[in-house]
Amino acid sequence: MPGSARPRPIRSPFAARFDGCSSPSNPPYALPVKYTRVDTADTREVADLDNLFRVASTLDRPTQMLKHFGGWFGKNRPTDFFMSIARRDLPDGKYKVTRLMTREVRENLDKQPPENPWRDWDDLPTYEGGLVGDIIEHGGPQILTDLDAGNDPHFGEHLAEIGSMMAIPQYHEGRATNWALSFYEDPRGPRPQDLLDALMQTSLLGMATRNLVSKRQEEKLNKELTHQFEQIAGIQRSLLPQKTPTIPGLRIATSYMTSDRAGGDYYDFLPFPDGSWGILIADVSGHGPAAATVMAMLRAILHCFQGDDFSPAKVMAFANEKLAASNLDGSFVTAFFAVYNPGSSTLSWARCGHNPPLLKTPGEGVIELDKSGVPPLGVLTNLEPEEETITIRPGQTLILYTDGITESFNNKGVMFGVKGVISSLEDCDGQPDCVVDSIYGALYKHTNSMERDDDQTLVALRREDEPIEPA
Repeated sequence: MPGSARPRPIRSPFAARFDGCSSPSNPPYALPVKYTRVDTADTREVADLDNLFRVASTLDRPTQMLKHFGGWFGKNRPTDFFMSIARRDLPDGKYKVTRLMTREVRENLDKQPPENPWRDWDDLPTYEGGLVGDIIEHGGPQILTDLDAGNDPHFGEHLAEIGSMMAIPQYHEGRATNWALSFYEDPRGPRPQDLLDALMQTSLLGMATRNLVSKRQEEKLNKELTHQFEQIAGIQRSLLPQKTPTIPGLRIATSYMTSDRAGGDYYDFLPFPDGSWGILIADVSGHGPAAATVMAMLRAILHCFQGDDFSPAKVMAFANEKLAASNLDGSFVTAFFAVYNPGSSTLSWARCGHNPPLLKTPGEGVIELDKSGVPPLGVLTNLEPEEETITIRPGQTLILYTDGITESFNNKGVMFGVKGVISSLEDCDGQPDCVVDSIYGALYKHTNSMERDDDQTLVALRREDEPIEPA
C-alpha cells in the first residue's frame, strides 16, 4: 500500500554473534571469542571427582559400584568405624546390618571389596532398639556428639571408643530403607557441612546402585523373555507344514514371515479321506506370543475335526464354535478355508473375515474372487459361513495372503493395499514362485524396509495342464 511501512524481517537477538560462523572465510576456530580458561588440573578434589564419575559410568554391576565409590569414600571421607543398615521389607523398628567396617577395611574397598550381603539376606540377624533403633525412629540426617555407646545392647563392643557419629538415610519411594552410619572417635563430631556433603555423596551412590540393580534385573528379565519367545517361535514353526504337499494338478509356493519372534499368521494343508485337500490361511488378531497361542489352538481344533462332511462351511463353523467357547478375551481369527478336489479341479471355500482371494488368469489379469463373507472366528457364538465354488482352469493361479502384506505403509503413509498386490503381478507368468517373488519385490520397493509391522503370509497355487507327480 502507498505510504505504508515496509515490513522488517524478524531477526534473532543471537544472530549477530553467529553470523558467518560456518563461512569458509571465517571458520569456527577464528571466532572473535575471548576467554580465560581456569586450570583445574592441579585441583585434587576436582580431578578425583571427575575420575570417580568417569569410571563409574563404565560399571555395570552393583558390587563394582560399591567397590569404586567405597574406596573413594574411605580415602576422602575417612571414619573410624562404619555401619550400613537395611530395612527392606521389615516391620517398623526392625533392621539388619549389612556392613561393619573399620577405617582400614573401608580405605581399601577398592582393593578388596566386601561380600555381597544381599545374597544371604534371610540369614542375617534382625535387630530392634539400641542406638541404631533410636536413630531410625528419629528419622532424617543426624549428627550425634559426646556419644557414649559402649553399653549398646547390640554393638557396644564396636562402639566403646566412639565419641560421635553421623547418620545418613537413603530413601526408596519416600521411605528410609537404608542407612549409612559413620562413627568417629572425636566427641566433637563432624561439621554440618560434612553432613551436607555426605548426604549428597551417599545419595548419589544409592541412586547409581539402584540404577544398576534395575538394569541387571531388566537384562535378566529380557533374557528370560527372549528365551521364552524363541521357544514359542520354535514351537509355532513346528506347527506349520514342514514341507509343501503334493496335490495332483497343483503347483504350490508358500512364504511365512513374522513381525516378531512369534506371530499369529497360519497356513496349512489337510488331506481328507476322499482324496480332496483342505487349504487354510488364517490371521490371529495381534502378533507375538498371545497370537501364537491362539494360532496353536486353531491348528489343534482343525486337526481334531471329525465327521464325514469336510465342507468349508462345516469346518469353519466347527472351528468357530470351539474358539468362541474358549473366551479369547478380545482375540479373533480371520480365516479362508477351501477344499480342492483334484478330480474335478473344483475349489469350494468359506471366508470368515479374511481378505478375498485373488485369481490370476493368463491374458485376463488378476481379480478378487469374493467380497462376501461372515465375521471372523471366535467373535459370534453361532456362525453360518457361506460357500462359493469355482472350477480352476489350467494356467490359473490362486493367491491367498494376510493383511500384513496389504496393510504395509511407506514413509508417506500410503498403504500397499490389494492394488499393490495386483499391480505386482502384471509381469508375472503366474508360476507360484514368481508370484511370491513379485509380491515381496514390489512390497520392499513400496516400503523400502525389510522390517515388518505385522506378520506376512503368502500361499500361491497354480493349476497345471498335467498332474504334478511326487518327486
